Amino acid sequence: MDEQKSKSSAQKAIESYIEHEKIVHGIVKMGQFHGLDVEATDKNSSQGDIRVAKDDHDQLLGLIDKTIKKNRGKKFSG
Repeated sequence: MDEQKSKSSAQKAIESYIEHEKIVHGIVKMGQFHGLDVEATDKNSSQGDIRVAKDDHDQLLGLIDKTIKKNRGKKFSG
């Protein structure tokens, strides 16, 4: 019998962490590509995983929103 075992909670946590790191890296890369002052934080910062200059905050949020909408369209269109 070839039953697929369910993932352990440790494996799920690792996969979630890896996905989180990919998202952080992508946001930082996108912001920097657009000339924004954005960087990943070091260690386990209590202020979050991404540091963005106050003047660039709204523009970065707009870029994230635009990217999400664009990718949702790709996901559902085939």
